[in-house]
Amino acid sequence: MIVCIKYENTKFLKSALKSNDWVSPIGSEIAFLGYSNVGKSRALNVLTKQKKLTRVSKRPGRTQLINFFQVSSIFRLVDFPGYGYSKINLKLKNKISTWAYQYLQTRICLHGIVLFSDIRSTLKFLDEKILLIAKNRKIPVLILLTKSDKLSLFKKQKKKKNIKKKLLSWGLNYKINYFSSLTCEGLEIFKNTLENWLKKKT
Repeated sequence: MIVCIKYENTKFLKSALKSNDWVSPIGSEIAFLGYSNVGKSRALNVLTKQKKLTRVSKRPGRTQLINFFQVSSIFRLVDFPGYGYSKINLKLKNKISTWAYQYLQTRICLHGIVLFSDIRSTLKFLDEKILLIAKNRKIPVLILLTKSDKLSLFKKQKKKKNIKKKLLSWGLNYKINYFSSLTCEGLEIFKNTLENWLKKKT
């Protein structure tokens, strides 16, 4: 079955935090996760060809709810608050973490995770925690190394190789690719990966 997703039709559905406020788990969802300021919001805007679908803020940590976006009647993108931002008060940070992990561990319509990581950094503790949840639930992951325009090809290849080496023994179903919201490097692979995940669930 050929799946052609019209990302430009994506619409904001709702924001929520607690599970009883989430969208009904019908169809398929792909979760977008990553540390604050890795370019997650910009990537979503580029993917959907909409400049203002998500707010791109100069202040990390602005998104504090789980945002659901309707792509089609059977497909949603779920954008999570960036994690690891120290200036969010501890009580709110713990609430976000609690509901985010509950979503990842229990959401029956979760069929893929896109993990955003700044290519100039490395996978960190919370990234690895998400990857372990994905492994345990047998959910495929696309690791997008964002801001790829900031490094030379040699440095990008070295970074990708190091991450692959780190994950070699994990038994994780994953792909890894470069991504730049500025140059659109990796955009087609990004789209194709999501479409392949959806195709397997329809």
